Amino acid sequence: MKKSTFGIMFAVGAIAAAGFHFHTISELSESQQHVASDVRVKDMPAIEYQPEELAAMSPDQLIQMQKDALVAATEAADDASELVSLDRRPEFVSPAEWLMLQSVASQKEDSNAELLRLVNLLRFNKQLQALSETIDMEERHSLSEAVLAQLPKRIENREMSVEKAQSIQLKLISQMYDNDSDVRERAAEEARRIGAQFSIKAS
Repeated sequence: MKKSTFGIMFAVGAIAAAGFHFHTISELSESQQHVASDVRVKDMPAIEYQPEELAAMSPDQLIQMQKDALVAATEAADDASELVSLDRRPEFVSPAEWLMLQSVASQKEDSNAELLRLVNLLRFNKQLQALSETIDMEERHSLSEAVLAQLPKRIENREMSVEKAQSIQLKLISQMYDNDSDVRERAAEEARRIGAQFSIKAS
């Protein structure tokens, strides 16, 4: 694929309150450049690349940035605590994603709080993605624990329903334990953390 074509077609994910939306780099270059000045006024962490700089990059460069960010999200699973402040782009956020998240957050009155929420949500979703792709058992365990730990916050932020969260819990826990009683005990514990109930009884 030619570089110019890729610049138009390459999409980066932007998380908004309603879910994931996708915008091309070229769209950012044309319609979002004014956001950079707004971002600086609101004292959000600095943008590393302007839209036109990302659009000028090769497909391989952009794809590698996304891959590196996913690897960093996987490695970040060892600490599942929510980030409470940002002074720079986290490694698990690619430069293209960083630009988009800042664009979305800048539209909110408290742009820093919104950026922090979006970054934490992006990490969570990337860890879910990594979990679906890895077959390494140690990585799967670490990612599963990280996802379970973050589910209460996703509900608190109204980013996920209790029903969806419990569905994820049950799927992960059933893969983590071989013993049925262990599954039931952990499922009940995790259900309490999200304000749900787990009532399957032993046969």
